[in-house]
Amino acid sequence: MNQFKKIPRVLATILALMILLSSFQATVPAQADFDPIVVLFDASHSPQFDAFDEESGLKLMFDMVNASTHYIIYVHEDGLLDDKVLNDIDILIVAGSDASSPYSPEENAGIVEMLVNGSSLFLLGDSALAEDSNYWPEGPMQDMGDNIALNTFLDGINMTGPRFSINETGTNSWSDTMFDYDHALNETVPWVIQLDSTTWDTTHPIFRNINELVTMTSTLKPIGLASGIGNSYETSFAQYKRDSNSWANYSMPNMTLEEFALHPFAYSALNSTIPTWLSAFEYGQSRVTIVGSTMMFTGRTLDLPDSEFQWVNTADNAKLFMNILDWLSEGVVTAPSAIGTMLIISGVILIIGVAFYLLKKLR
Repeated sequence: MNQFKKIPRVLATILALMILLSSFQATVPAQADFDPIVVLFDASHSPQFDAFDEESGLKLMFDMVNASTHYIIYVHEDGLLDDKVLNDIDILIVAGSDASSPYSPEENAGIVEMLVNGSSLFLLGDSALAEDSNYWPEGPMQDMGDNIALNTFLDGINMTGPRFSINETGTNSWSDTMFDYDHALNETVPWVIQLDSTTWDTTHPIFRNINELVTMTSTLKPIGLASGIGNSYETSFAQYKRDSNSWANYSMPNMTLEEFALHPFAYSALNSTIPTWLSAFEYGQSRVTIVGSTMMFTGRTLDLPDSEFQWVNTADNAKLFMNILDWLSEGVVTAPSAIGTMLIISGVILIIGVAFYLLKKLR
């Protein structure tokens, strides 16, 4: 019986020790760091903007992404973008690839498999460039807005729905640019447009804490795009290129070439439709965001006379890019729960308490 008398003291000591230990800080699973989300930028298909160029490319934006520690961006420069490369990727970024470097059937199959496995796609195009743009004297920049390549890419991965510009993949078709004389930062440059919250879906997480954006963008098709969450104003319209050097309706913004006016996927101020420039939708187990402007996330100065402001640092442009990544990666990483650990601790304390009570009763 003397041994039984000692048991309550032992149990009381254990209980006191557990309470004492619980007062010390310790890392539980819910507080533990988790691996960053892996983002891959495809630089192997001649994109318009360099991932490592700070002044005219995407480096400043990518530096911000990496600095968040929530993401890590890798750049794929050489070799096939196949299922082996995409195996551990959470988000693939394809931005302004060139028609001279199309995706192969093997690469398309790898991207389709990536999407089936739940990873996401971030696709960015660009507007066509005006002859009087500050960027025009730079020869390579004249090819900006080769969105036919991106439409071909979307066809290659069998993704129906949104398309860039005039919804075609033919080489005789030109990309477009969104114009707005009433909301341009400079009346002589109607393609550099300031957007406010009246032009987007404020309930969508991508536009969380976004107050103002400045963009130079192509438009998305078709009319009434169901997944379109970034739109424009009633005064905005799509400006098509007649040829490589001139706009189809530059001098008369409320009119357009007959071939485009009659085309079922064409729109301008003529038929009172409002252009869409950003689309976001779920695609099976994955998510997709399509944006009409890569330019707005680059380190280039705005396409305005004597501008010193960089696109990426203008308005909430950089925040929008981060919000897009957040939405695309939602559900990819789930912080471990502390519930299991707390239940174990509570269960042990309960068992000790019950045992102590029963021993007291037995005495």
